[in-house]
This record gives sequence, C-alpha cells and structure tokens, in this order.
Amino acid sequence: MVAPMQRRGFLRGLVSLPLIGGGVTLIGSPIAVAEACNLSLLDRYTDWLAVEYGDALIERCALAPSKSHSNSLAIMKFRREWVQDNRTLNPRQDRFESAPAALPSTRAALVLSAIGCNWQEGSSWL
Repeated sequence: MVAPMQRRGFLRGLVSLPLIGGGVTLIGSPIAVAEACNLSLLDRYTDWLAVEYGDALIERCALAPSKSHSNSLAIMKFRREWVQDNRTLNPRQDRFESAPAALPSTRAALVLSAIGCNWQEGSSWL
C-alpha cells in the first residue's frame, strides 16, 4: 500500500509538470458527489434554491423590456420588496436586502448544464 505522503508527493509532481496546450480539461461532467444526503444538507440546498430563485426573479425584471429605465427600476424595487416579504423565499426575513455580489444570470447556463438541462433557446426545459 502506498503511504498518503507518497501519493501527495506524486500528485504534487503531476501538478507541477508543464502542460502542452496550457491547461487541464476535465472530460465528462460530474454526476454525483461523495456525500450522503441528510436533513442539514437538504436544508442548505433548499435555502440556496430559495435565494437563487428570489434573486433571479428580481434580476429578470431588469432584463425584461420596459418603456423606461425608471419604470424598470420601480419594478425591480417592487419585486425586491415582494421577495423580502415572501415567507417561503425568506422565512427568517433576513434575505434580499441588497443585490447579490454575483447575479443569477452569471451562473444560469453553468448550473443548467451541470444538471443535464438543455438550456439552449428553442429546446425543451429538460
């Protein structure tokens, strides 16, 4: 059996090798995580989904066509207040006070691709 320190040294050596083409590319897409599902994990996941959904609803208002910029801002303000008051999305009333650092649109395609959802325009949602 190979000792853990020897494996780490081997992996460290692999990482330090010069690469042809300049980078490492993962082949395939991950389909599972080596983590047993428990109530705590599911709670974190549903909390993340609620926040992601609320922020996506707010951002969608900014992307929707509008007659004026001030109208878009008023709609976004209304949507942020609605999401803050929504007990399903914000049960502790401590979310959605300000915009997130990274908007949901910055990760939408990545998340949908990672779960195997065909997101390209004109395709069905699954």
